[in-house]
Amino acid sequence: MPLHHASEGASARISALYQRHRDDVFRVALRYASGDREWAEDVVQDLFVSLCRVFARVDDPDHLGGWLYRTTCNRCLSKLRRRALENTPGIRWLLGEKQSTPPNVESTVSQRQQLGAAFAVLDKLPSKQRLAFCMFHLDGKKIHEIGEILGHSKGYISKLISRAALRLRADGWEIRDA
Repeated sequence: MPLHHASEGASARISALYQRHRDDVFRVALRYASGDREWAEDVVQDLFVSLCRVFARVDDPDHLGGWLYRTTCNRCLSKLRRRALENTPGIRWLLGEKQSTPPNVESTVSQRQQLGAAFAVLDKLPSKQRLAFCMFHLDGKKIHEIGEILGHSKGYISKLISRAALRLRADGWEIRDA
């Protein structure tokens, strides 16, 4: 449902939610976009347009942090998959586009190896530790926000993050304290 068709009260609440959450959504999208601000802004706009469509069915609009985070990640992943498909030689040929200059092979290999090593270490962590650690260190979420999203106390979340950091340090990774 477009924003201008929403009731005046719903429009005001959606506007307030946008003001409150847009920076967080943008930051998460920007990370997926590798710094491409325009790409991240498209995700933010798409996400809040979708929120307008489903707002009447939202049970608790004041606690949308978890939904916004998950939905942002899902939209970014879908957009990345779509971009990868559009960049395949067959699709580019069908669209009549020339293939772009291939990236530096050595740099790409090195980056993939480093990323693979990082994911291998993170994959060793128990799922709750990995999720809490990534939300805290990669997404910039505060401990109380992570607790709300995962449904645990701040103390438990803090313990999960600390345990994850200890295990990662034991595997030779440098973890900066927040």
